[in-house]
Amino acid sequence: MSWDGATRELDARVVERDRHGVLLSLVRVDTAAASRQVRCVPTGRSGLTVVHLGDVVVEAVVNGRRVAGEAEGEVGGGASRLTAPMPGKVVRVLVAPGDQVEARQPLVVVEAMKMENELAAPRAGTVSEVPVTEGMSVEAGRLLAAIE
Repeated sequence: MSWDGATRELDARVVERDRHGVLLSLVRVDTAAASRQVRCVPTGRSGLTVVHLGDVVVEAVVNGRRVAGEAEGEVGGGASRLTAPMPGKVVRVLVAPGDQVEARQPLVVVEAMKMENELAAPRAGTVSEVPVTEGMSVEAGRLLAAIE
């Protein structure tokens, strides 16, 4: 996670999922800090989530595969969307429309912050859309692939 220009490594655990979103317990890996609980509520806009930490409320782009409500990247009709978790560059596209994929199968590799991130299918299905190409720059929340 990064904020104020600094990157911090967090360990996140789901405490509770309900109709209001997901309650997460977060611990900074680089310190001995105590855990903090945050509630994440999807907005319905591609990858955008409202994060509540006590009285502080911020909008954040979160990897949709990890947040309730959008946890499966749901779109009307049961389609799943794989979105970029952060800005980066598409290094490899591993599937094409029409391909059958299994849950957790790698679909796209995005380089961000000098690291390659292999992004996987949230569920099994048929790839219906891949609107990115190798070498393309993507913003956080950008659709990388859709699965029916």
